[in-house]
Amino acid sequence: MDKSLMYGLIGGVVGAVLVLLVSNYSVNNRNYGMMNMMGMRAGASHMMRADEFDMGDMMEEMMHPETGMSMDSMVSNLVALDGDEFDGRFIELMIEHHQGAIDMANLIPARTQRQELRDLGNNIITAQTGEIEMMKGWQKDWGL
Repeated sequence: MDKSLMYGLIGGVVGAVLVLLVSNYSVNNRNYGMMNMMGMRAGASHMMRADEFDMGDMMEEMMHPETGMSMDSMVSNLVALDGDEFDGRFIELMIEHHQGAIDMANLIPARTQRQELRDLGNNIITAQTGEIEMMKGWQKDWGL
């Protein structure tokens, strides 16, 4: 085999392996799960598209049952708003988001024996319920 062809093949293989390693590192070191859960996917939506990874709508369209909107759609819904219009819509969507977390946490006791998850669920329910009550108070006080 010609040396230049052999070096070309080796270089191509090494390059492909490096590209795969860098790509894998890039995807795996972003905290998509936590970003989704906390509603912070707007800036990250271009980083990981479900159809590129053949995951269907599972990651991209985590739907909120009340509105049928994905988290990305919720964020997009806010971008053009400001002032009282933004405040009202933001609070409305955050209440829905927090209620979704409470609904998930309510599933924990019947489905796991792990005390850490039970404690986490109780903390989520307490914190998110308090925040929902606070936001509903703001809606009332601010006439939203």
